[in-house]
Amino acid sequence: MTEQTKANLAAAVFFAACLLPAAGMLLPERTAAANQALAPPPILTRPDGRWNPALLQDTADYIGDHFAFRQELITMQAALEAAVFHSSAEDSVLLGRDGWLFYQQTLPGYLHTQPMSERQLYAAAHTLALINEYAAAQGAYMLFTVAPNKCSLYPQYLPETGSPLPGASDIDRLLPLLAQEGVPYADLFAAFRAQPETLYFRLDSHWNTRGAALAHDTLTAVLGVDDPFFPGGFETVRSHRGDLYEMLYPAGSALDEDIRFDRPFTFTHVGQPRSPEAQRIETEQPARSGSLLMFRDSFGNSLYPFMAESYGHAIFSRAMPYPLSLLEGADTLVIELVERNLDWLSSRAPIFPAPLRGLTGEPLQGSAQAQLHAADDGQLPGFHRIEGALTGAVDVQSPIYVRFGDTLYEACPSGTGTAYPFTLYVPESLAANQAQILYLADGILHTALPPTEAAP
Repeated sequence: MTEQTKANLAAAVFFAACLLPAAGMLLPERTAAANQALAPPPILTRPDGRWNPALLQDTADYIGDHFAFRQELITMQAALEAAVFHSSAEDSVLLGRDGWLFYQQTLPGYLHTQPMSERQLYAAAHTLALINEYAAAQGAYMLFTVAPNKCSLYPQYLPETGSPLPGASDIDRLLPLLAQEGVPYADLFAAFRAQPETLYFRLDSHWNTRGAALAHDTLTAVLGVDDPFFPGGFETVRSHRGDLYEMLYPAGSALDEDIRFDRPFTFTHVGQPRSPEAQRIETEQPARSGSLLMFRDSFGNSLYPFMAESYGHAIFSRAMPYPLSLLEGADTLVIELVERNLDWLSSRAPIFPAPLRGLTGEPLQGSAQAQLHAADDGQLPGFHRIEGALTGAVDVQSPIYVRFGDTLYEACPSGTGTAYPFTLYVPESLAANQAQILYLADGILHTALPPTEAAP
């Protein structure tokens, strides 16, 4: 073979390799890995008929996400980096010891590097107290619980990340405030730490099926529902594809070990959900009594079947902020939130009518500044959402009230913006420009300066 022939052959192989991913796009595409959102196909014109000026960028994004063998190439690169450099090719995934994987966003909570402020902690606890008050008025018992971060339970499998900074974790700092506010709480941290076995997946950020059963038993014990699953008879199966593993190795085939209980589930779905990730899941279990509303996150994917087995009727919702209108007809409300998202309680106000409050005497004029913004967001028919923020000398543990004439409402001390945000839903007949904001400073009730309009 001549040198020219070799050169031509090498060039042909090179160009074939370059064209192969593009040609492969004609074949059926592999499903996106984990929760990855792939770029949609580019469009020439917008819905209004005008030319799409971002066509070239949209085309580049689409090709970048959809070229053939993309997931296989990503997997090869990630495996190479892990084997040679022991580093993760995916920013969201942390390589631990003994093949364990961790969610990167949980590390600051473990190391105490991004703690919630004292106001955020109070806002979270007091918002839960307002939900508890509303649930009780509807004839329902509320229970709050926190799903532990994986690294909070199994730090021995973390890589060398350094020791946590002095001080308590956010959940440990929150617990005294929950007790102070009278919020019923089920401690899953204590329940899991009391078990000698590992109850989280090695390649996933969540608890395994045994862990879900233990979480169920812990919750139902507090709720007075006698229906334990743990420890129970079971068989071991290797069947679970970990979310962290799939993010890191989208074309990989490794599976986590899990279990299958001998006791079968006998509840039925009211309308088959698309998947355990569904925004709303409704179930019935004729052999049981009681009606449950459970606000949950992804930890509820494996937990909800156990809870469904213990209640005659149950609704499981992933809605956040929490629409408390779903509580109608339920006698039990459970709120499950993963540890890493505790700050959501201080930034995402629940949706329910603001509670009325009484006022004796006239508050002092204060110096705090208030901003207000009113909107009809359609979340609560007949009500406007009012968002606001206070700046100035306000007690860290101050409730916030909004007065319209002689009528006083209490706001949820949660929302976005400055140090003292608040949110409330009031009848649409009330105008925000007539509102007066009240707060505590040095334990004494004050009135804020006349509010200004905040940007929506």
